[in-house]
Amino acid sequence: MTGTGPYAAGRSDVRSVADAAGLPGAGWDGLLGAEDFFQTSRWLAVQERNSGTTMDFLMRHRDGDPVAGLVAAWADDSVPWLLARPDAMLSRALEDGGTPEAEAVLREVAGGDPAALLPSLVCGGRHLGRTRALAGPHAGPGDVEALVERAEQLARERGAASVCFPHVDVRDAALVDLLHARGYRSHLSAHYAWLPIPAGGWDEFLAGMSKHRRRRVRLERRALAEAKVEVHLEPLTKALAPRLGELDCNLLRKYGNPASPEHSAGLLSWISEVMGDDAMVSVARQNGAIIGFGMVLRSRARGEEQWFGHRAGFDYEAQGKLPLYYDVLYYRVLEAAAREGVSVLHAGIGSIEAKLARGCRASEEHAFLLRLDRTGSGGGTAVVPRAESGDTARVPRQASPRAAGAGRPAGESDTPSPPSDRETDAPLRTSDRETTTR
Repeated sequence: MTGTGPYAAGRSDVRSVADAAGLPGAGWDGLLGAEDFFQTSRWLAVQERNSGTTMDFLMRHRDGDPVAGLVAAWADDSVPWLLARPDAMLSRALEDGGTPEAEAVLREVAGGDPAALLPSLVCGGRHLGRTRALAGPHAGPGDVEALVERAEQLARERGAASVCFPHVDVRDAALVDLLHARGYRSHLSAHYAWLPIPAGGWDEFLAGMSKHRRRRVRLERRALAEAKVEVHLEPLTKALAPRLGELDCNLLRKYGNPASPEHSAGLLSWISEVMGDDAMVSVARQNGAIIGFGMVLRSRARGEEQWFGHRAGFDYEAQGKLPLYYDVLYYRVLEAAAREGVSVLHAGIGSIEAKLARGCRASEEHAFLLRLDRTGSGGGTAVVPRAESGDTARVPRQASPRAAGAGRPAGESDTPSPPSDRETDAPLRTSDRETTTR
């Protein structure tokens, strides 16, 4: 079938869009739900610029209309987004004795060596949470399967060792069943947290906490007031980017990541340009000086609005022992979200016990892996000839030095882990498919 408009030609009704700039005209955003912010065309344009690797955008059409979509990114040992790279995820899952599922994946998929999973085609987005194919209102089960089949074909053509869906939510039963049926093996990759915004806003949220937690939150807010710290949610602007870049860099370096204020500021400035008023920051100021921030990204789709916490930074010298983290990234954001009728605040992966103690719900996510035969029928070599016009098979490019060696690992779209918080109201029950505690 020959593509038209922004589409490249394809061998079936799964077509490839050349780049993120072509997605709006191809009807991509019509496939999104409110939970799919990190697969919006605008955010994919941010990722494309900052990813350091090849990205593919596949769309399934029926009767000439787009009904489903799948984004994929090429991962080799040069890409720095370790929290969605199959070898790094499996290695983490094997730490501290691992699990039977991870051991089985190591033995049966990786042949005893996680590095053997590379290079890999990472599908469904490399953001940290809710890996999925996009399915519009008129999509059927066969539409998503056609996208997965085409992605596997691309991976073989390019000489990939594996195909990976890094963070599939266990509640996405259709995708879970499809991947199992196609021979994928899986292991636990993360727990993902989100906070339903109560209709009664802050007061209802606070009332749902334990007596101990309510008292602690009130003491935290009193300490900030006495220190003359004010926290407000406002638009992300280019004028804020230099200072926020310094704070972002502080946090990255604290946790051992290479970073530069200039790179962080440049990325924040680019996000403000691309995202407009859908990129906000919760900013802490002390006597007028910015000492902390958290970014909040707004998603609107199908009549619903949800917010996503993304990145953050702090002036640790000015902060001292002030309890900035939760006020900046949760409490003030929750208050604003309730006022604007937002339904959900996404808190992402990491530090699940502390998030559960503050009203979040959580579900398991699993990495799904398919090992490819790189020498058998349909296999390819590691070097693919550059695509001719109209050919959907493109050459994976190497990560750029900037993406590999500076700033936050590209694609690490979660908020940073909060401070250690042992005093949770209930322990995390890792066997639960969905967990909540208030």
